Amino acid sequence: MIPSMANNKDEINIYEVNALLFQIISYMPEAERRELQSVLIDKRPEIENRKNLSLLISSLSEAEKRRLLRKLVNWYHSKSIELREYPRKPFPIPVEHSSNGVSCVYFIQNISNGGVFIRTDGNFHISQKIILTFSLPTVEKGIKVSGRVVRVDSQGIGVKFDELITGNQGSSIYSMNRT
Repeated sequence: MIPSMANNKDEINIYEVNALLFQIISYMPEAERRELQSVLIDKRPEIENRKNLSLLISSLSEAEKRRLLRKLVNWYHSKSIELREYPRKPFPIPVEHSSNGVSCVYFIQNISNGGVFIRTDGNFHISQKIILTFSLPTVEKGIKVSGRVVRVDSQGIGVKFDELITGNQGSSIYSMNRT
């Protein structure tokens, strides 16, 4: 989840600024990345490898990075609904994750047919393969699904499922009403 920058009393450190910049940029369509690159090239004509967006951003001062982050956060929040392939639904249910013979129980914050966001302070990394087990009210037996971690932040992890999950007879997860 990309935080809102409005009224943020807790100043984030420069490492978090850099991480958020690149996380948001990874969500941008190629055309918008090129546009950002051309704006940065105009500001930094002395950079030798101007085709490298990472170098252009790295050359910015801390204040410039923070200003850029505020602009990109606003862009992200204006586009966030469009960026999701499958809409999410709040769905606070327990989920079990097993790894190396150790099982942990976390809580799903929201879910879609294509993935899930899990609240955790566990040690996960991007691209990590995981297997999750949880129950849905309209499915008789538990669901075991594999996926990979696509986002890690201070609130938890975003997991993209290897296969879409559906309810009874292939219905969408949104037709599953909790009882």
